[in-house]
Amino acid sequence: MKVLYITNKPIYPKVDGGCVAMDNFLQCLLAKNIDIKHLFIHTSKHPYLEGNYPSELSDRIRPKGVFINTKVTAISAIKHLFKRGSYNVNRFYSPEMKELIVDQLQAEDYTCIILESLFIGPYIESIRDNYTGKIFIRTHNVESDIWNDLAKSATNFFRASYLRKLANDLKKYEIEILQKIDGILSLSIDDVQRFAELKIKTKAEVIPVTIELHDKEDNTYDNNNFFHLGVMNWQPNIEAVDRLIKLFPTIRKNIPTAELHIAGKHSTEVVKENQQSGIFVHGFVEDSRQFSIQTGILVSPILSGSGIRIKLLEAMALGIPCVTTTRGIQGIDYSENNCVIVADNDTKIIHECIRLAKDKKLREEIGKNARNYIRKNHNIESVSTRIVEFIKNT
Repeated sequence: MKVLYITNKPIYPKVDGGCVAMDNFLQCLLAKNIDIKHLFIHTSKHPYLEGNYPSELSDRIRPKGVFINTKVTAISAIKHLFKRGSYNVNRFYSPEMKELIVDQLQAEDYTCIILESLFIGPYIESIRDNYTGKIFIRTHNVESDIWNDLAKSATNFFRASYLRKLANDLKKYEIEILQKIDGILSLSIDDVQRFAELKIKTKAEVIPVTIELHDKEDNTYDNNNFFHLGVMNWQPNIEAVDRLIKLFPTIRKNIPTAELHIAGKHSTEVVKENQQSGIFVHGFVEDSRQFSIQTGILVSPILSGSGIRIKLLEAMALGIPCVTTTRGIQGIDYSENNCVIVADNDTKIIHECIRLAKDKKLREEIGKNARNYIRKNHNIESVSTRIVEFIKNT
């Protein structure tokens, strides 16, 4: 099997959950000895530098990318008000990227093409003109739902109106483009059900992300502090951290020694540290695994967005007890596994955080159940087999 894998950003370095998800998908393909050619877009937000890809991996997947300036400007945003199409998606189109894809299709034969995210959609027409095989899109979430949530949470009338337009344009595009491909590889059952609600008839399959599970369990469950880990240029993370900071004083009244640690790229730019109040901001951490194990309880009160949360799954694999919302736990069958605590309102979040912080036995129970859930549902052998079967049977 030979696959052309096209992504909307470089996979490496793995700076966010999206990159982690793409990396483990790539590893699944390689685990089945699939021949892969990798093309990608890189931007100012996600730059590509020579040497970012591990050398052994580069030899196998032969990565090649095109830079596109996707920066949002006031002028381009205003112009979009009078144009058709999705501004979010159109920013990822360039003639140079189209030429690179077409040249690759003319140079080699492929079993199938896998596009990473909706943002590679503008190239589907050119692909169809030069390729007769199957095209798949791998979706991390329902993109239009994310922007619809942002519009609902916006307090400024003009901002809310503009975000609604972006969401509506993106929804139309999402429905249209997902009807033009042969199969959807989705990260969660919630998103597959949502596509069905949108009357998208394209065959869809849940392909979970794989998560590395270390044989040695390093978590002693002694630490009862709290933390949030995530890239802070993504609005759902910003909203979650803002909410957590507002709730933390009440938690600290009950546990005066409690600390809240916030880490992730751009966190020092977005969050103000207040050590006197027990809030510590770490910025980007090189070893997120060690940081998580040493810091205690993950709290992610997500309000918006869709798709599965990679950072949450990684924490669960480490046996870290997690508190999140129904929105944050999408795609994870927590109800029968007691592997994470779900709290949707502020009172419940505060209560569950205090309960976990005061009960080491409960932290250990939730943490060990979380590891067992990851072991059963996110191992590379079963996931990679599902990918190959879906491609062959579609």
